[in-house]
Amino acid sequence: MIDKKFEDKLKNLRELYIDKRPEVSQKLEDSKKFEAFMALSDEEKEEKLHAKLEMLTDKLIKLDEKLGNALANEASANDISELKYYIDAVKNKKLILEQKLELIKNGEFDIARKERVKRQLTDLELKRCKALLGKKDCSKINEKIALKKKAINRLK
Repeated sequence: MIDKKFEDKLKNLRELYIDKRPEVSQKLEDSKKFEAFMALSDEEKEEKLHAKLEMLTDKLIKLDEKLGNALANEASANDISELKYYIDAVKNKKLILEQKLELIKNGEFDIARKERVKRQLTDLELKRCKALLGKKDCSKINEKIALKKKAINRLK
């Protein structure tokens, strides 16, 4: 009886972990999902912003054409006001993306990154002080501090 339960459990585990392995394409899809959490370089950010700006420009052109057609066909005031609202929303989004692009080009984000790394460095130095007071090994903390100092120098 016990052996039968064990065999059933073993069979279930085989099905779960061996027989139903995700395929390579599934793994690629999973990696794309996690790609959103990866840090992008400034060039990659610029490329993505340019692509989004082009898409918004195309959308604006289409919306303007729809508005022109609606005005020519004397559509209802509600439809026209809705199209104008969408056009304003797309223009605002485009303006925000253009401002973000300018910040990236000017390196404004580097200043924020540098401040964040400085705060992390301060926290690590505080941990090192606590470890020294507690007479503990702080070699790992020293390594992390060295890495943060290198990061600050890269951002200069």
